[in-house]
Amino acid sequence: MKNKFEKYTSVHVCVYVIGFLDLAAVSMIFPLLLTYARNMGASHFFAGIIGSLYGGLQLFSSPLVGSWSDVRGRKFVLQICFLVSGTSYALLGVAPDLSFVILARVMAGLFKHSQTLCRAYLADVSLHNTESGVFGRFNAMSSLGFIVGPPIGGHLAEAPHGFFWVCTIGASVFLLCGGLVWLLIPDVKPINTSKAQENAGVMQIIHFIRQIKWLNHWDHLLVRFFLSFAVLIYRSNFALLLEYTFNFSAKTVGYLISFQGIVSAVSGFFVGTLTHWYQYQTKLLLFVAVIQTLSLVGLTYAPTTLILMCFLVPLCISNAVGRVSITKITVDRCHKDEIGSVVGLGQSITSMGRLLSPLVAGFAQSISVHGPGVSGAGSAAVGAIILSMMSKKQTIAGLKKD
Repeated sequence: MKNKFEKYTSVHVCVYVIGFLDLAAVSMIFPLLLTYARNMGASHFFAGIIGSLYGGLQLFSSPLVGSWSDVRGRKFVLQICFLVSGTSYALLGVAPDLSFVILARVMAGLFKHSQTLCRAYLADVSLHNTESGVFGRFNAMSSLGFIVGPPIGGHLAEAPHGFFWVCTIGASVFLLCGGLVWLLIPDVKPINTSKAQENAGVMQIIHFIRQIKWLNHWDHLLVRFFLSFAVLIYRSNFALLLEYTFNFSAKTVGYLISFQGIVSAVSGFFVGTLTHWYQYQTKLLLFVAVIQTLSLVGLTYAPTTLILMCFLVPLCISNAVGRVSITKITVDRCHKDEIGSVVGLGQSITSMGRLLSPLVAGFAQSISVHGPGVSGAGSAAVGAIILSMMSKKQTIAGLKKD
């Protein structure tokens, strides 16, 4: 088995680079999108709808595109996703009115699944005992892209026709990624993929999704929702909380957000080493959920900047480790020919959190400025309770097996 996957070492590096370029392009454009829509005449409410459109479409398209890659092959679907995503961002840069902006966001919402497909591909070509390290390095490289992209986009946006150039460069990066996939990524088709499946249409893909034993996945998908929702709802209120508690300027808040990205990126490179300390990923994720809960409580009520930083670091580290750990649990539960579908559904769960978190944060914030932080800590605590039950069940099963 080892010899079978040794040839993919250079491919891993290529996928890491693609992950970096992908999120660098996204983060160049995304912070400017709502301002661009408002400048084109969109109301605050309509701009919010445009912002939510992407996440709403991802909710439904992630499992479909993931399953499509299961039956058609990761390489082909990745190329299509990069091609359509690049086209959507190019269209966004030359959009004459809001209808074209909506069209561009619809295209991206339906096909921008490159991160999900890259993780599924890495699961296909990695040895079982190296997957955590592989996912950690991929997440770390992607996080680096999110650190590099916003400053580049911000500087370009200040130039004449700046948004056009930001979108053009972003679209070019997506097309470059598609070219790298075409030239350097060997196709690895899932096990048991028949010729009939390769030619499957939408209805056949939906039928394939229905054949998956979803009852085997409900618990870790539920955990994914609560842990991701906990961080998302806190981040919805992060800038306001810092302004209210410490009177931080927007510039200072920006530096703190970049600091979080750096800590998360560095943490990703060490996740593989950390996972060797735990026999079961569930126990590691339980530890992550507890740290996340305590960190969110500490951040919400931190009286000084020093204490704030002391809780911010473990939150970033636990979030980085948790993303890898939940992906590893998801992949371990899957048969090889359903990885794309289940990982895609996991992405849909995160997208659901992105849709709900601003609404819950707004309601909680109307009660108290600390409301979103407390709600986030509560969500993480629920995830920890579910994980505790999963860990106990796993331990009992292990004892019976012995």
